[in-house]
Amino acid sequence: MIETGQFTLYATFLAQDGKYEQMKEICRESLSLTKAIPGLQQVICLEPPKPEKPFVFVSIWRDKADFQTFLQTPAMREFHSKTAVQKMFDTAMQEATADYYSVMDAWIPTH
Repeated sequence: MIETGQFTLYATFLAQDGKYEQMKEICRESLSLTKAIPGLQQVICLEPPKPEKPFVFVSIWRDKADFQTFLQTPAMREFHSKTAVQKMFDTAMQEATADYYSVMDAWIPTH
């Protein structure tokens, strides 16, 4: 359950011109690394409405320590290695951003 104050990663990934599908696959790979990770409360990857807009990745964690533990897993260390990141920029990614937030409020409508 998502609660006020939980640690949240907000990241964006903009594809190079003509490399939208390759960037989409990188986002899918990143998303797949989060499956069954302890402490991860919710994750969502938003596909942009146009190729010139960035993909948006949001993950909400029970706490910052869970996120930091996830970053130290072998799969994430490899995915974020200097060589792997350079390959992403060489082949598909034009720009990437990452910021950390806290959940201000959250609810699920009861329709």
